[in-house]
Amino acid sequence: MNKIHNHQLAAILFLSGAWSVICIPSLSGSGQITGTIIACLIQIICCLPMLALRTGTFSNQIKTHKWLGIIYILFFLICGANGFSQLWEAAPPQLLPSSGKLTAAVLIALTCFYTSSAGLRATARAAPIVMGLFLISLTVLILGAWKRVDLSRISFQMTDFLPSIRTYFSLSGELAAVWILSDSVRNHKNTAVNSYLISKAIFCILILFFSITAGGRLMYLNGYPFFTLTALSQPLQGQRADALYILVFVMLHIMHTTLQTGIIEHIAEQIYPIAEKWSAPVSLIFMLIPAYFFKSDILEDMIFYSLPVLILIIPLSLRIRQFMKSIQKKEYSHEIF
Repeated sequence: MNKIHNHQLAAILFLSGAWSVICIPSLSGSGQITGTIIACLIQIICCLPMLALRTGTFSNQIKTHKWLGIIYILFFLICGANGFSQLWEAAPPQLLPSSGKLTAAVLIALTCFYTSSAGLRATARAAPIVMGLFLISLTVLILGAWKRVDLSRISFQMTDFLPSIRTYFSLSGELAAVWILSDSVRNHKNTAVNSYLISKAIFCILILFFSITAGGRLMYLNGYPFFTLTALSQPLQGQRADALYILVFVMLHIMHTTLQTGIIEHIAEQIYPIAEKWSAPVSLIFMLIPAYFFKSDILEDMIFYSLPVLILIIPLSLRIRQFMKSIQKKEYSHEIF
């Protein structure tokens, strides 16, 4: 995979994370905002070992330890499957009507098949453009919801504080891509990763804030607060903004899925170069199978329990190993002189 710019890395990671945010299944209370802030801080700390590793560490490791690459491939297959499962469960009736739900889902899957074949480099170039459309829709959403805001609806509750941290982590599978993609960034990878983490947290806080203050009790009765919020937020007089929200919904899912397939293709290329041409479409098929049989909550549990190992334990152990080797080299050089 060719080098990508730092702003492309930040955009593609954020768009993949934004997909998971809009698919938050329920609203438990204003404590979710605090839980999101704490989860973001924890994630920044967890990313430090990955960012401290030398450039090319991941590629070198999976070439000598192929089992490590296979573990990451399985994880991204689960993330991709979770994305399709969320698509099936969270999609509003305007996008996937009950009469043609399967047909619409298949068409979106075929679109993902095409974008996956284009590769991760092409997706990275398209990410800033999709980000611009996303920001326009977010502005429209905020303008429509602002007039309904009632700050008296915010009340901190300890009962929804800790579960929200777990929810945020289970919807952050793209974190495992930070280490892999950082090898392909030309410069300022730390800035890109921090920008992604902070911007995703801000977006999640905005959705939770307006869902609580603008939606009120309606948000607690209906699932998936983002889509309830889009139904309430209609700032364009005489014309609903549903088409804009649906466009962003589909594009975020495509970016999310293409990120997973692109990373799988990148890893497969390092392990088995002959698998580069067919790894993306085959991985897409293997995402659809578990998405059909498992609900998103089961797949999110798999992500939650696997994520600490992939983003913290493995990179930290490798960083310690690099540090010990550097000490041994210094001691050896002192013995020679």
